[in-house]
Amino acid sequence: MDTSRQSAAKAPKGNEPPAGGLDAVDHQLVKLLVADGRAGYAELGAGVELSGDAVRERLKRLISDDVIKVIGSVSPATAGLDSFALVGISVRGPVLPVALALAELPEADLVVQTTGMFDIIVELVCRDDRELLRVLDESVRSIPGVLTCLAMQYLSVEKYAPEGSQQLLVGGGLSGGSGAWEDLDDADRALVAVLQQDGRASFKELAEQSGVPYASARRRALRLLERGVVRIVTITNQLVYGRRVQAGVGLRVQGPVPDVVRTLRDIDEVEVAAATTGPYDLLLEVSCASRADLYHLTGTVLRRIPGVMSTETFSYIDIHKLPYTWTAL
Repeated sequence: MDTSRQSAAKAPKGNEPPAGGLDAVDHQLVKLLVADGRAGYAELGAGVELSGDAVRERLKRLISDDVIKVIGSVSPATAGLDSFALVGISVRGPVLPVALALAELPEADLVVQTTGMFDIIVELVCRDDRELLRVLDESVRSIPGVLTCLAMQYLSVEKYAPEGSQQLLVGGGLSGGSGAWEDLDDADRALVAVLQQDGRASFKELAEQSGVPYASARRRALRLLERGVVRIVTITNQLVYGRRVQAGVGLRVQGPVPDVVRTLRDIDEVEVAAATTGPYDLLLEVSCASRADLYHLTGTVLRRIPGVMSTETFSYIDIHKLPYTWTAL
């Protein structure tokens, strides 16, 4: 699953990729960014035999084309977030305007257009259940065109290993950095907010965008990164990079859910698994190389697991928002 498993050919000279896709240099750059999202342009250039300026332009293209996003990821415990839900939305009329409106909500961590019983799935990340209810009532249901909402609240996240995340969650808890949101002052929080938008922001950009003086911004940012309060993560858009076929899968289970979870953790294509309320006992996010592989996974592999009664698949058509926190379901 890790992009580091991809072999990269010797980097060609020049800065332009071949028409219609990514070249070996692009793949190698993504690999290097997964290893260190804040690596300097000169360091990245040395890894692909290009100048720092050429690397800068390539990264601009990869980001603008939604191939990757380098962000500062914050543990929910650190940020004081305690209520999460995946919401399946049916739409009356055009879907795109609704998806774009949902992407503007600060509580929306992921917004995806899908096939299946839902037109859109959106992940909401809130401080508590009261805030989740408020966002559903006042923000989501009030968007013109929203017909129905089905909220599936997370009980525990049992696996979290999306490609490019450099994180692994097992058993409902994340091994994150120390400290809580209340322990950070306004300057720290301002710096975190900038890093959540751009994990590669320079110390100068951090100072300018946060309003914190340069020397303090540099010292504070280094401390936040060293303590693991913020982790720099390179997120890859699997619809245009890597396995290319991505979907959500709802599982209905008979018998103990942990027995099924133990098997799911060993299936490479299953990147995220969460126990939820609602119509499904488990919600998965999966990535496959092709539609045929997705069909084999959902129609054969998952259904062979003892205890799995049924599967329901929501294939991703377009991703409008990628996550700022670790949740990413």
